Amino acid sequence: MDPAADLAASPQDLPPDAGEPLREEAAEVASLDEALVQRLAAQFSDTGSPDAGITVLRDLLRIETRRPRFHRLLRVWVGKVTSAVRAGDLARAEAWMRGLLVAPTYPAEYADLVAEAFDEVSDPQVLDDLVVRLAAADPPGTGAGLVAVWGERLARYLVQGMVVEEPPVNRRYLVEFLSWIGRSDVRLVAAFVADPRWFVVRNVAIALGRTGRPQAVPPLESLLTHPDHRVRVEAMRGLFALRRGEAVAPLVGALTDPEPRVRHAAVSLLRASPSREVVTALVDLLETRPPVAAEARRLVEIIAERSDPAVPAALERLAGRRRTMGTARVVRDAARQALAGLRR
Repeated sequence: MDPAADLAASPQDLPPDAGEPLREEAAEVASLDEALVQRLAAQFSDTGSPDAGITVLRDLLRIETRRPRFHRLLRVWVGKVTSAVRAGDLARAEAWMRGLLVAPTYPAEYADLVAEAFDEVSDPQVLDDLVVRLAAADPPGTGAGLVAVWGERLARYLVQGMVVEEPPVNRRYLVEFLSWIGRSDVRLVAAFVADPRWFVVRNVAIALGRTGRPQAVPPLESLLTHPDHRVRVEAMRGLFALRRGEAVAPLVGALTDPEPRVRHAAVSLLRASPSREVVTALVDLLETRPPVAAEARRLVEIIAERSDPAVPAALERLAGRRRTMGTARVVRDAARQALAGLRR
């Protein structure tokens, strides 16, 4: 069917199998000034244009002043988005979403009707179809723009999917899609850091770390003191990813965490960090509040492994300590052994 028929034809011109929303919309457009109808219909002269229907919809939303008829236009929009999602045409669904929501043309007094339509198109069954299509998309990442423009309503759905026993796709997809939302607006994801369920907050921390946005750093820093150690681990990893290994202070601080898994994660991240602050920070820690012997030895090894001109002097400083006992002696002996290895 010619795209113009969607919005510019009269009801009797539609084929018998045309949907009721299109019939209603055709009736409404037919009631407008004929010159305006002709102008809008002229936009369909290039029938190969995929955006023709969206352009007409935006024009109609801008000029329609009758509330019931504006509502009917939105019903057509809901149908367009829903059918595109169910057909797996993610690009088309994104185009229709943006046509209504990005740089909107509708009058502000109709914002409540738009919100209702957005709620309707965000029905859980539609979103189930959406995430299944997103997970199966080839190449991976197709649909990221659609996810971003869906925004808050989709974020709530994704978080809820982390709670149910059988989500429509693997939960790792839900976390990934949540990070896509965060790339557009970190606040929509950060809003869930206060959730009382540790596993939700852990997944939120993972999503924040994958956004690539510096705005995600403060909410992740707030999770470094979360009661659950699994959240603290993911918060550290997220900060490491966002700050490209420069987040040395929180990693060193985590070396005194009461939970061994947090300390082990911090050691691994410090080993991978490219920052030149690592050597100084670890020497200060080993001199003032060294961890247990096994971990202290690993930290000395991390210092010795680094290709940093400050390493020999740092090891000399640790190896030259006198009257040591306990962990301090372990640090001194490990530093002397590391120095001997450097001199070979």
